[in-house]
Parts: sequence; structure tokens; C-alpha cells
Amino acid sequence: MGQRILALEMSGDHVRAALADRTFKSFDLIGVYEQARAADEADLGHALSRIVAATGPPDITISALPGEQVAKRLLTLPFTDRRRLRQVVPFALEEHLPFAVDDAAVAFAAVGRENAGSLVFAAFARKEVLARHLELLARAGIDPKTVTLSTHALAGFLSRARNGRAGSQLVVEIQEAGTSMVLIDESGTPRAIRTVSQGLDLRTESPGAPAATTAILTAVRQTLLVHNSSHAPADLFLAGPAAASLKLREEFADALELPVHDLTELDYAALLGGVRKEPARFAGCLAMLMSEAPAAPINLINFRQGAFAFHGRTGALHPLRLTGVLAACAAAIAILHVTLAIAVGARQLHLLNDEIKTVAAPALGDTDPATARATLQAKLTAASKRLRLLGGNLGHGSPLDVLLELSRDIPPSVPIQASTLLVDETGLKLEGSADSFAAVDQVKRMLERGGDFAAIAVEHAGAGNDTSKVEFRLSAQFKDATGSL
Repeated sequence: MGQRILALEMSGDHVRAALADRTFKSFDLIGVYEQARAADEADLGHALSRIVAATGPPDITISALPGEQVAKRLLTLPFTDRRRLRQVVPFALEEHLPFAVDDAAVAFAAVGRENAGSLVFAAFARKEVLARHLELLARAGIDPKTVTLSTHALAGFLSRARNGRAGSQLVVEIQEAGTSMVLIDESGTPRAIRTVSQGLDLRTESPGAPAATTAILTAVRQTLLVHNSSHAPADLFLAGPAAASLKLREEFADALELPVHDLTELDYAALLGGVRKEPARFAGCLAMLMSEAPAAPINLINFRQGAFAFHGRTGALHPLRLTGVLAACAAAIAILHVTLAIAVGARQLHLLNDEIKTVAAPALGDTDPATARATLQAKLTAASKRLRLLGGNLGHGSPLDVLLELSRDIPPSVPIQASTLLVDETGLKLEGSADSFAAVDQVKRMLERGGDFAAIAVEHAGAGNDTSKVEFRLSAQFKDATGSL
């Protein structure tokens, strides 16, 4: 079971309500309710109690102050910071207040942008009016989280359920005690919000009552003329209890020369699921429910600020809380998994380092395991070089063996003198001088006949400083040797 959201609207002697069930993924309308004050009841307290008895105690309540008890203004302010708006809005309204600003309960909401500033919808009511409203609800066991204005909620509701309509739209909500209207432009921004004290109660008045309909039509006509700047006329929607009267709809259409629409023409199934029952009559309540939608909620003004701030509880949040708990558990498990993986990896690295230090200690002593391989390789290279210098560990014998082979292959009678002899794993290089070019060629042939070398080349032979001698440089490669000299 999710949260039960109750929206309440009071007008004259009537209380209307809409109840919705909210879960993490759904938002469904359970039903709509209406109660009237009985003749022997002093106020709407008993009617509210009957509503609560029918719906059951809600988790969250949203109520609306009667529009005729609230003054409204659209303000354009040259900044967007909400903290500054909170400081400035009460003083911007001061010139419009017929009483001291300290006696006013002020609520506002940014509804759009004007150049680099904000378009702000601000509303104010006497604190004593708000206190009486809260006291009336408290007697029925209700502590509302939000006290707002249904007209502002209707603007947000209409902007989300435009059903493909591109032009401006005017919603006229006709209640028993007053009539409220809101005009939104093509972008869904409210451009006019107005309430007139003239309402229409179809139980006691007919739709054609001159005193009622004339005042309402005059206010609607003025609003359209003053605020509708586009070439196309605004779409006109009727809401409230009187909207069900076909005669009233015809009278509005004839007087304003505009087609009159009903909220049933709007598709708001994506916003609110569940049952449908008289949406025009309960339009204000349905719109207020949208402020608690799980996705893209309407931002409503809320008079519950300062001394009137809401400190109650919002009931059980089983689906939302369960999802939050599961998400927290999943995050904790993920963190634990990463922590354990790091700990296991660190332990394995520590054991491996200990093994490396144990194995490398006899050869390297106390060394860093991270550099043990490079250090050992360097020491092996150095040892191999020292061994070669000492005459050992060559693939084809030591330099002494190579010198013996040269001595066997080249007899002392050959007239040459060796000045340099270089020996490595692949072969040798011999540099020196001879008495003639023939002697150099004789040395090459003797080495070839000896059979110890695979490739013998005279790299250089020419006259030296002593013109009687021939200086030469000869290279010979060992058989089965790899690489080059």
C-alpha cells in the first residue's frame, strides 16, 4: 500500500475532495467526494469530518484557501535566486496590501523567466484567515502539509495536460462563493490569475441569473481583452460545479463568441490514473493532487511557512521507504564487495612480496620486492661480463682457446704482427700489419683451412705509416654463432 493523498477545496457551504494513492511508480485516483454543510451546522467542520470518515485518515493533505480570501499578483523581479526572492517578494507586495505586511501570510512560486529575471506568482492572505482555516481542518483531525490556491494548481494542471493545443488557454472555475480564472500562454506560463466574488450555486440559482452570470462574463471578457495578446483567441475551459450545466455553457459561448470546452477533452491519463468522475466539478482538487505526483510534480505556492510551517508527519512511506532501503542495501553490499576485494588483493600482494624477499635475499640481501627482478637481471648481466673478462662462459671457448687456435692455424713463419685481438661469443676481430698484401691473403686462407671459422673477411688492407708495411683488419665468425661482430 502506498501513500494516500487527499486534496480539499472549500467554497461556500460545500467541501469537495479527491483521494489518490501514490506508490513509487504509480499515481492513481481512488475517488472524489463532496459534502455540504447541514442547516443546523455553524461551519464546514462537520462536512470535513464526514469527508475524512469516507476517505479514511490520509497520509498527506493539501488544502486550498477560498480564492476570494486571497489576493494575487504576478511580479517581474530582476533576479532568479530563490533566497533573494524570499526576501524581496513580501516588500514588493507591500504597496498592494491594504494592511501591514506583518499581518500577511505570503506565498510565492517562480512560474517563468522574463529576460534575465523571474516571473513570480505571489499570493497573500491575512494571517487570521489562515489561522481560522487551519483550526477548522484541525477539528476534523487534518493537518495539511500544503495550504495553497486551487487557481494556481489549475494553471500547472492545464500546462501539463494541453493535449496538443498550441495556443493560450483560459480556465474559468465557477464555485458557489466565487469564480477564479487563470490564463496561460502558449508556453504554459500563467499570464493572468484572477478571482471575483460572484459565484453561482445551481441549487438556488439558474444559469441565466443576470446578477451572477453578467459579473462573471464581464470579468472573463476583460481578462481576455487585456491579457490575450496573440492573434488566435484563447481556448476557454469551464470547471467547477457549474460547468456541468449545458445551458451555462451555451450562454458563455454565445456571449463570448467562443467555443467552450470541458476538461474531459484533455488527456491526463499519463498524469493521474485510476477512476474518472466529474473532472470539471473537481478540477481544483485533481490539480492540487499533481503537486504530490511521483514524477514531474506541480510546484504550488504554500502558505505553510514561518509561524504556520508544517511540522507533522506524512504517514507511512512503505513503497518509497522499501525502495530506499533496498537501494541503500545494494550500495552497502557494493561498498563491502569493493572493500573485501581490496583487502584480499592487499593480503595476496603482501604474501607475494614476502616470498620474493625470501627467494631474493641470498643473492640480493634486503631489497625492495618491486625492483627485485630488475636488480637481479642487472647483477646477472654484470656477472656475465666479469666472467667473460676472466675467460670463461663463452660459447666457443675462452679467449685463450681462440688464441691457441690462431697459433695452430697461422705458423710463426708468416710475416704478420697482431696489434689487436677482440673475441666475443660470435667471433673475433684481428688487427695488425704484414710485410705484404700476399701475407694478408695467406693468413685468410690459413684460417679457412683450419675449419674453426665459418665466414672470414678482410675488411681493410692498405699501406700504413710505415710504407714498407701493410696494415690490415680481418674478421672471422665462429661456426654456428648467431649475430654479427
